[in-house]
Amino acid sequence: MENKFSQNLIKYRKKAGLTQSSLAEKLMVTPQAVSKWERGSYPDGELLPGLAKVLDVSLDVLFGLKEQDGTIDMGHAAAEKVQKLPPEDKGGFVMEMLYDMLCAYNINTVPESVRFPSHLQRETFAHLRTDNELAVARLNPDMQYFCFMRIPEKGINSYFSIKPRIMELFGFLADENALRIISFAEALGRNHILTKEYIAKELDMPLDTVSDIVDRFERFGIMWELTANTGESTFPIYGYVHNVPLVGILTLAESLVNFLSFREPDIDIWTKAPFRTEEHNE
Repeated sequence: MENKFSQNLIKYRKKAGLTQSSLAEKLMVTPQAVSKWERGSYPDGELLPGLAKVLDVSLDVLFGLKEQDGTIDMGHAAAEKVQKLPPEDKGGFVMEMLYDMLCAYNINTVPESVRFPSHLQRETFAHLRTDNELAVARLNPDMQYFCFMRIPEKGINSYFSIKPRIMELFGFLADENALRIISFAEALGRNHILTKEYIAKELDMPLDTVSDIVDRFERFGIMWELTANTGESTFPIYGYVHNVPLVGILTLAESLVNFLSFREPDIDIWTKAPFRTEEHNE
């Protein structure tokens, strides 16, 4: 993450017409200390009020929490909060923040009244569709996600196209055995090395079936092959790439087959389809 303090220190030092040496002299520190601050470290706490006074800027501005005009840098403030939260609380904060942002697309929403839903009795989604964005979020605590997409000016079809590798991908994802292997591999920890024989044994699956699927996975970068050498023989071993887009595809598929039936909020304010023709771009 970029260090806003260092960037702002350089910015406001130069704005005040000070060199590193002259600033150091006013704070009674060494020029090397100022140089370290501008490269990413921070002053001792007792120096901060004097630093802000010399540069004629508030500490909130210096640390990037507010702009000089007094407005709050919301992105930086949120990032600071995420960094300070314990690991188990980060996801909840991010989901609630993104939900608030999605609700804000409804001009009739009063921001102060927005509350992330809890104790849901049925599967519930937040849904957004405009001319410029698409978003969907599952809100139930047993599985939460948020997917936000900016629509290119020429449409999503300017990025996505129907081509052989896309067809091959969906083809083997339609294979039950391929999904079983993915589910098995995704449950493993990091840096597990597998053999086709081990996968076949664990899943009670024919070896030739496993071999075909693993070879397909390798072509898509889902698995990668290494060669093990025992000194007496060599044999292939495989690592599994814990791929976020793949997990996302499977998670969204689970939601899709349930029809995303209940939406709160359901913000539907689009006039142009996300896949566009030349006519739509005029």
